[in-house]
Amino acid sequence: MLIKNWDFAEQENTWEVSADIDGFRLWYRVPKTYAVSRSGDPFLAVALLPAMLKGEGLEMDPGLPVSPKLLGNAYLLQEIHHSWNPVLKRISIQARTEPALPVNAGAFSFFSGGVDSMFTFLKRRQDISHAVFIHGFDFFLDQRDFQTAVARNAAFVQDFGKTLIPIETNYHPFSYRYNLSRSLTQGGGLSSIALLLGFSRVYVPASDHYSHLAPLGSHPLTDPLYSNECVEIIHDGVEARRVDKVIAIAEYASALANLTVCYNDMNKNCGTCIKCLRTMIPLSALKIGSAPFPPLPPLKVIRRVDWSHEPNFLKQNIELALRTGHRELADTLSACQRKYDRRQIINDVDRILLGGIFNRACRRLSKTPAEARRIKATPPKD
Repeated sequence: MLIKNWDFAEQENTWEVSADIDGFRLWYRVPKTYAVSRSGDPFLAVALLPAMLKGEGLEMDPGLPVSPKLLGNAYLLQEIHHSWNPVLKRISIQARTEPALPVNAGAFSFFSGGVDSMFTFLKRRQDISHAVFIHGFDFFLDQRDFQTAVARNAAFVQDFGKTLIPIETNYHPFSYRYNLSRSLTQGGGLSSIALLLGFSRVYVPASDHYSHLAPLGSHPLTDPLYSNECVEIIHDGVEARRVDKVIAIAEYASALANLTVCYNDMNKNCGTCIKCLRTMIPLSALKIGSAPFPPLPPLKVIRRVDWSHEPNFLKQNIELALRTGHRELADTLSACQRKYDRRQIINDVDRILLGGIFNRACRRLSKTPAEARRIKATPPKD
């Protein structure tokens, strides 16, 4: 897999840094007020997992030097990802090495306005000078929606004496062209921007807790390995559960008012998607009514919610509802837990005794073949 044709172009208000990776033109746009790295480190970070999936060696253009530290860490990253999911094969990397140079002064945290990034921003507000907000990573919206989100988040971080850096990229279609899930590519994608900006310290908000860590693309074991000689990447917030983060955020009125978690919109919480619901439930249990969410749906609606991808957050919300005396809410969530447990038992029986026949039949009936499922950090059980 070739990485070549690096380019640095001036646009009206931004610098555009781009390169060809496996025939795809990947670009990043950075405000002109910031310098950018001219090394191959950002592109190595995003190309590593796709190359491992294809089983192809990575070859960097000789004009794109790579940090010796990052190059060495890339082999350890391969060992970890291959051990988690053998479909990701170990590969060779051909690159000219050159120690990384400082690019921008200060430190930043990645910031989306959601629970994890808000918690890290508040926790690290004495350590950081900037917050980085990305368009084209989770969302691909029109410019009006993006600029609305930039203005809102810039005003919020400015109240804490920090500066927002809006970054645009076409990373979203790049990662999905290989059928890789965002949960797998998240660490490399965020690290590429960290390496491009070259701040001395970068905080990546954690989405999981120490008590139930599982293989993910952004993980306390792997995120630091994307560091180079001048950029230290830190996986932050893994000591706090999601409900504990919500409790911490609720202590800051401006943070609560700016909290935006929705799957469907970067500017408004829909109140019906699972990301909204898993945040609205603890807010309701804590009797916090000033957050920018619609009213919590009736319990009969919550009972029908599919928590199959959120089992740990479901358990946390049950515990919080019991602790705060919301018996009806706890009973409703416990019914969801029992439904999830029954489904897991059925899946295990199917996998162990029937070789996964039932699950495969369900996928055929739903017109979702195995190859259409995104590749994650671990292989599917069936």
